[in-house]
Amino acid sequence: MTPTGSVVPGSEYQSGYEALIAMTATAASLRAAVAFVTSSGVDLLDELLADRPELKLQVIARGAPITEPAALIRLAALGAEVSLVVGEAAHRFHPKLWLAHGQDQLHVLSGSGNLTDGGLRSNDEQFEYLLLDASDGGPIALHERRFEELTRQAVPLGQLRGTPFWAEWEKQAAAREELADQARKLDRQLAKNAGADLAKTQLYEDLVELFEQTKAEVRIPDGKGGQKPYVATRFKQSIDRGHKTGLIVPAVTGIVRRPTEGFSHLAEEERPDLMVETLVLDQTKPYHHLFSENTKASARANLETYRPSQS
Repeated sequence: MTPTGSVVPGSEYQSGYEALIAMTATAASLRAAVAFVTSSGVDLLDELLADRPELKLQVIARGAPITEPAALIRLAALGAEVSLVVGEAAHRFHPKLWLAHGQDQLHVLSGSGNLTDGGLRSNDEQFEYLLLDASDGGPIALHERRFEELTRQAVPLGQLRGTPFWAEWEKQAAAREELADQARKLDRQLAKNAGADLAKTQLYEDLVELFEQTKAEVRIPDGKGGQKPYVATRFKQSIDRGHKTGLIVPAVTGIVRRPTEGFSHLAEEERPDLMVETLVLDQTKPYHHLFSENTKASARANLETYRPSQS
């Protein structure tokens, strides 16, 4: 019989946790081989067990460093059989594999999420959920064998508590959390910088689009009684220089705070949509927050001087 299954997130399940709920609805036991266990992940299993108190739960986790000793103790208090992979083997232990055993079926959930709230519910993780019938003896045996191979070096939690290893781990827990907090702050700063760089790139692309659209659609006197396309050469040079040096925001700020003849040309043609000020004030743009309140105030003041005809 061909196994049935789902991708997660997908139309049936939006998260690994939703898949676990489905897996354990009729299962007698749930086994997990996961790298990391935190209190937030144990909270989810606590919710799961509240609806299925008879479910037999086994969790094998990596011993350190991200796994929280207190979370493991609480997990054991919930009735789970808890084991750890420690020592050199722990450095290689990174599975995220769940097996739920029913009378006639084996449920398999395998993916990227650990036993944490982020891993099972709030992060952008991916899983594959397979449902194997008892008649699929070969595939079931393969999954069972994989689980056993991954966890064969695990040591029961009870054998580790009270050892020097456990005492040192608990001692280091607070220091590791401080380091993790620093790492999270660095990650946020890095993400912020990456976001700013992407926003600046988008700003430059939008400005170039303004330049090209202005050249194609706006005409000014040519000094000979006729008209010619308005080519904002100095504007283009300014934004090109700002893009090259990483100073695109100051370049735009200078344009807004010291309007040039180009602003007048656009005003005469009643094209506020082509004005830099409109971009600066567009709250839907990813670079809106890069401009200071003073620059935004200047942009608003410039647009206030522009009054389209009411014809």
